Amino acid sequence: MSSTTEPRAELNRALQDLAARADTAVAALGPDGLAGARWSGLARADVDHVSIRDAFPLGTGGGVVVLSVSRHDGAPVLLTLPLDDPATWTGLHQLAIVGGTVVGTHGGQLEGRPGPASNPPSVDRAGARSTQGVRPIPGDQSHTSMVLGEESIVKLYRRLTAGPNLEAETLRALAGRPGAPVPDWHGSVDVTLSDGDVTSIAIDQAFIHDAADAFEVVADGLAVWLAGGSETMATAILHDIGSATGRLHRDLAQSGDSGLAPRPATPGDRAAWVGAALSTLERAISAVGAIDGREAVRLERVRPSIGRILDGLMTSSGATMLQRIHGDLHLGQVLPTPDRVVIIDFEGDPTRDPEDRRSMSSPLRDIAGMLRSIDHVARSGLRRARLPGGTPGNAGSGALEEWIEAARAAFMTGYGTGLEDPEWRPDPGLLRAFELDKELAEFIYAAAYLPTWIYAPMGGIRALLGKDFEALA
Repeated sequence: MSSTTEPRAELNRALQDLAARADTAVAALGPDGLAGARWSGLARADVDHVSIRDAFPLGTGGGVVVLSVSRHDGAPVLLTLPLDDPATWTGLHQLAIVGGTVVGTHGGQLEGRPGPASNPPSVDRAGARSTQGVRPIPGDQSHTSMVLGEESIVKLYRRLTAGPNLEAETLRALAGRPGAPVPDWHGSVDVTLSDGDVTSIAIDQAFIHDAADAFEVVADGLAVWLAGGSETMATAILHDIGSATGRLHRDLAQSGDSGLAPRPATPGDRAAWVGAALSTLERAISAVGAIDGREAVRLERVRPSIGRILDGLMTSSGATMLQRIHGDLHLGQVLPTPDRVVIIDFEGDPTRDPEDRRSMSSPLRDIAGMLRSIDHVARSGLRRARLPGGTPGNAGSGALEEWIEAARAAFMTGYGTGLEDPEWRPDPGLLRAFELDKELAEFIYAAAYLPTWIYAPMGGIRALLGKDFEALA
């Protein structure tokens, strides 16, 4: 009898200890700290009450707490809080690559789902080396990622939604496509809560060495050029990114996963696009009004011009195929390396409903996202290049607009190469409408997560509307 009761008693003690540490961690964070965290997406006014939904022990001293945040207006939000211990990350890593289950303090469960046996991380599956060298990925993120042993990255999702995880589902499908422009897939960890909701709480993939955030690479290069420190900023990197994007769309369309099979867009799909875009416009004006009333008024004034362009989602001619796409493609999601371009972060657009993110869509949405990002990175480079007197040292906005057009053209040419269809041409009306829809969503993102970023979509709206903006705003 003791052989049965002793392990159970030990487990109960471990869960009781974890529950106490979870209470301490949540109390230390507090509603103010929670609301101010980049990964929560919550304002202080949103937070009514915070409770622990479950907590899962990981190794000795590690663990992940699932929080339920009751809001004054809206459904509760589920957030994760990792305990500050390396064992948290090594425990998630081992679950992802080896498998197994972990029982929580409130009756939930973590379950590891290893990736392809032919594609394991080079660290020892028994964990001998995986506990070495845990370090965070720097930067502004809505999740938390840790590098383990300079070989693997564990990404913990900080805001959970019920149902299949978009990123895990997409990367699992791409794991069977040799040469796909994504990191090698190692596995994922699902969480099942006491009410039966299941989703992925973490994923594990290969760490990409010698890689740099493409947004920072291009923005810094533009800043040096504009300040007079170099020749014109080359656009070759945008061609390579375009090629990787085309290859990504080709691999997703040909993944063989029946749930991801492409299909033609219907009139109902197009009508839904228009409805969603008009809703995004309303949300954008409201979101901007909360942080900058003057800019909100300007958006309101150009509403008729925006509406005419968004009509292109319904009226554009030609057949449009829908498939799984990246969903939030921009330069910050791209890692150029000496050997190839890698695309990361398949969580979808954080401003869209989770179910909408998982739905099939036009590849032009990803293309529109990257074209908007080219515009944004150019304006960021210009801001970085400004001297104390307030003007760039070498070239003004006119030269930058020429660079934007050249960069857009390079990306589009590269896309056709990656797609293996040199005759490919986008529907111009549909692409412009998707670009405008994406720019409106950028206002919502800035208001919720990064208010200082609002200058980028404001500059983008000016560029997209051209003379209409200057005449009406």
